[in-house]
Amino acid sequence: MPVRVLQIEGADDSDLVGLCNPEGADWLLDWRSPRRNATITLTELQQHLPAPLSPLARDFVDVATGIFLADIAVPRGRNEQWVRDIELCLVVRELDFWQANAGLLIGLVQRLTGDNFTLAFLPRTDETDEPAADERPANFEADCVSLLSGGVDSLAGAAMLLEAKRRPHLVLHYSGNPTVRQAQDSVVTVLRNNWPASHVTSAVHAAPETSREQALPYPQPEEREDSRRARSLLFMVLGAVAAATTGLEEVYLPENGVLTAALPLTRARIGSFSTRSTDPGVINQFNTLCEQAGWSCRVQNPFIYQTKAELISDFLRPVLSPLDIQKTVSCWMAGRQHRQCGGCIPCLLRRLSMLAAGLPDEAYMMDLLGDPLAHSGTDAFTNLVDLLTQVSTVLAHTDEELLMEYPRLLDLAMSGVAVEEVLGMLRRFGGEVKQVLTTDFLAAASLLEVV
Repeated sequence: MPVRVLQIEGADDSDLVGLCNPEGADWLLDWRSPRRNATITLTELQQHLPAPLSPLARDFVDVATGIFLADIAVPRGRNEQWVRDIELCLVVRELDFWQANAGLLIGLVQRLTGDNFTLAFLPRTDETDEPAADERPANFEADCVSLLSGGVDSLAGAAMLLEAKRRPHLVLHYSGNPTVRQAQDSVVTVLRNNWPASHVTSAVHAAPETSREQALPYPQPEEREDSRRARSLLFMVLGAVAAATTGLEEVYLPENGVLTAALPLTRARIGSFSTRSTDPGVINQFNTLCEQAGWSCRVQNPFIYQTKAELISDFLRPVLSPLDIQKTVSCWMAGRQHRQCGGCIPCLLRRLSMLAAGLPDEAYMMDLLGDPLAHSGTDAFTNLVDLLTQVSTVLAHTDEELLMEYPRLLDLAMSGVAVEEVLGMLRRFGGEVKQVLTTDFLAAASLLEVV
């Protein structure tokens, strides 16, 4: 049975009863009324923009927020139960636009999350938006928008633009995770210290909020979905809304090529078992949605053909100290432990890439690379073996053989990506991994030889 999620704030009661009956919903969403179970704050974003958000721009934020919250609220099952069926009803101001483009949005979300979403829309009848900012910047000088996550890649994107004398408007999505928030604050401080007059930063906070007595029910943190595939949609929307409001055309979503290509590490990780946060096809579909909205902005990933180590070596090491670079956070488990776990795929990519770029090693909860067999039987050990399996495959096979092994490459080609460049990037990454392991981690290097 599909899980039904309904946004009730801003909708007329008769519409709710007639079209999206609250009695049949598994979860109700509200992020503005006194009974809200989530929070979204646009104040800082609006204060940094020279004009107020249009009704359609507010809709984009609300729709992305609803999809983001529904994604978190519905945990995935195991194996065949991994793919979810979610029916989501959202309240919007520009009803005609969303009804006309529902199919495009559904396709985008399904490609991003791998789930079966059904979307319905209701007209907003109760306007409870935040008031427009009283003061706006007298001279808005940004010439592009760049998204800042608190990770290495987005910091590299900001550094690249600033060193090129561009004037990026940096936009963050502050999550409710205190560890990620600390990393984001640290990255902002690093940027302001090194380029004090060259950029402006605006933030949006969107997260579940269940601590108040009158809040509607929402899953507790331990009951929520961890994969959070829809977060990147909210991220892209924030960048596009900022660009559309200021008439800018370029929106940068920086991510290294290894995670962007998202080749499944094994055949067991096909589809949404591998992240698609910066999937070129998703970005293309999102840009089409922006075009339908009449916006000239386009999201683009400048690093699709670079490894993470290359981003560190080429864009960060020349201008920032190792300490500044390592103030970022990459771990999928961030906030649940007092340091990065060392066993998830982002941690493995981070550690290998930092060392390949000549940075000092960092402390992790587990030393998976140093003593892999001590973690045999864990998800972390499986992650390492799967990653090394892919590295071995890429290094040992021709382009033609890899096209047969990874049909995902054909999907990338259909999205306008140069497959030869992707394969070259993946081979360089494989060389980085092999060099680091044979130099520093012989036990892990023996696994590379085995697989």
